[in-house]
Amino acid sequence: MKIGKFIYGSLLFAMLGMIGCSDWLDVQPKTSVPEEDLFAEEFGFQDALTGFYLKMGAPELYGREMTYNYMDMLAGRYEYAPNITNWEDIYNYNGTYKATKDKFFSGVYNIIANINNFLYYLDANRSVITTPNYYEIMKGEALGLRAFLHFDMLRIFGPVYAENPEERSIPYRKVFNNEATPALSASEVVDACLSDLHQADTLLQKVDQDIFIHDINVDPFLELRQFRMNRWAVKAMLARVYCYRGDAESKQKAYAYATEVVESGLFPLAESLGTGNRILFEEHIFGLHIYEMEKVVDVDFVNQSASMVMGISRETFNKLFETAAGGSTDFRSNNAAFREVSVTEGVKKVLSKYDQSGYAFDMLPDRTGSYSGADVMPLIRVPEMYYIMAECDENAQSSAEILDMVRFKRGIASSDATDGGKGYDELDNREGFDNEHTRRINDLMREYAKEYYGEGQLFYFYKRHNYKTFDNCSLQDVREKYQFPLPENEDIFGITGK
Repeated sequence: MKIGKFIYGSLLFAMLGMIGCSDWLDVQPKTSVPEEDLFAEEFGFQDALTGFYLKMGAPELYGREMTYNYMDMLAGRYEYAPNITNWEDIYNYNGTYKATKDKFFSGVYNIIANINNFLYYLDANRSVITTPNYYEIMKGEALGLRAFLHFDMLRIFGPVYAENPEERSIPYRKVFNNEATPALSASEVVDACLSDLHQADTLLQKVDQDIFIHDINVDPFLELRQFRMNRWAVKAMLARVYCYRGDAESKQKAYAYATEVVESGLFPLAESLGTGNRILFEEHIFGLHIYEMEKVVDVDFVNQSASMVMGISRETFNKLFETAAGGSTDFRSNNAAFREVSVTEGVKKVLSKYDQSGYAFDMLPDRTGSYSGADVMPLIRVPEMYYIMAECDENAQSSAEILDMVRFKRGIASSDATDGGKGYDELDNREGFDNEHTRRINDLMREYAKEYYGEGQLFYFYKRHNYKTFDNCSLQDVREKYQFPLPENEDIFGITGK
């Protein structure tokens, strides 16, 4: 059975009625709907599109494993976790974590197959799309999502791009059928991602309405756009993919797209962190609403005993946030971000980012205004755009200044500014830093490590720059573990070509 047959004839995941904003965000998923009925009317397309985001939020995908759990384990984020006694086991992709790895692939390609089916019917039944701009918005979102999902599969199952861009990686599925698709080289997948993103950018540029609040007076399909692949999320993805490609021309494009997002003014950098907004919701360019998120995250961070809850030692925490060297004022390390628990070995620091208890409300059915950010998993936040600009800037000093725009907002004193002077782009000879990378890259790595704790992004940075090892890594040389093996029974997932 090929990938298309997994779901041919009906969508296998939740579809919701689009009565209002609060409905599509907090109603429990319902049963599937046959496609011939689903795509016969405009609201069916709305429901199907909503279903993609809901499925992405499953615990085996972005709701847990592909964000704060397994992907962050791989990046050395935790020293304590249930049932892990040998941390080298987390890199056993065809043994201990085979099921986890295979679910990434099958789950994401299931969503991609449904997106392709959606795109087919969107054009075939375009006459039922009668609301102005809906066709462009829905097609732009779907194309952007297809690129987003394929790109993450490339970052996981593809090679270290800078080392082997022509190595076989993954298929790029554009058609909903039962035909096997050849696995492409990494560079071909990047080209396909960029093609979809540029199409999405063109479609969304003039019609997306930039409504990032809940407003009872507007079309609920067009509000709270950070929960959808909005036009700024597409531009952010263009910045992310061009930075990943990494050649001089691509870096210029990455810088330009990241600058465009920053200069939109829609995603201001937060200057404080409190219990009512631990995830810095105003910075979200794209994220997912996770239904009853506390049932997922509390298992890892709250409901376990002190000895079992996921966390790191105080010593590792202090090293991460450089508390003895100017980092003590960094609000990313404050009591709203991490809590302390006592264990036999000493004090453990436990992530509080996803603790739902501090939110005064979840949905806003009867008011207009900002949303608190409850039950949200961030996927793209604006600091990444600054980091991309800092990485791609041709000028060392302005690169350092861009990096400090985030650091100073996080509470780090201006007296601790990043030194972008001579040697910034030479190999780093500082003690305690990777001497095979430049000071610029190591300074960026240090900020990714602080900023994206619990979001699954750090491992991708390490892989993109091919770090031999990193802080709290259980391997002396992790480079052979950066590329996940494809599922053993590749034919099941519609892959051909060795």
